[in-house]
Amino acid sequence: MAAAPSAPPMEMSKPVPGQGSAPPFEPAKPYPGQAQDTEAGVRGRGYDRLPCCGLGIGWVLFILGFIFGAIPWYIGALMLCFYRRDHREKPGFIACAVAAVIGTIVIIIAAVLPTEVRVHHY
Repeated sequence: MAAAPSAPPMEMSKPVPGQGSAPPFEPAKPYPGQAQDTEAGVRGRGYDRLPCCGLGIGWVLFILGFIFGAIPWYIGALMLCFYRRDHREKPGFIACAVAAVIGTIVIIIAAVLPTEVRVHHY
């Protein structure tokens, strides 16, 4: 018995140069009129330094909150809502907001407890 004739093998179409995306080994080129970052990747620096000795405003306010009694934490919590210049500042502002909430709870509990419970007279 003879074998059934098979269909000829189909060739996959090959991409035409100039169509589709750029090859993965070529760096992406900016759009016309887009500024190119000349310092990105130079000596490991992709960003400018943060203010306040490189810590950022949020972390400095968080540290100052322990010294000046929670007022800087409330300032940092407010700045979390309105400060949009640098996304790297956000963790410090979030730490200020968390510390402000915990500090408020501690202050409320200390104000509500009767004096006899807080201070023992022996």
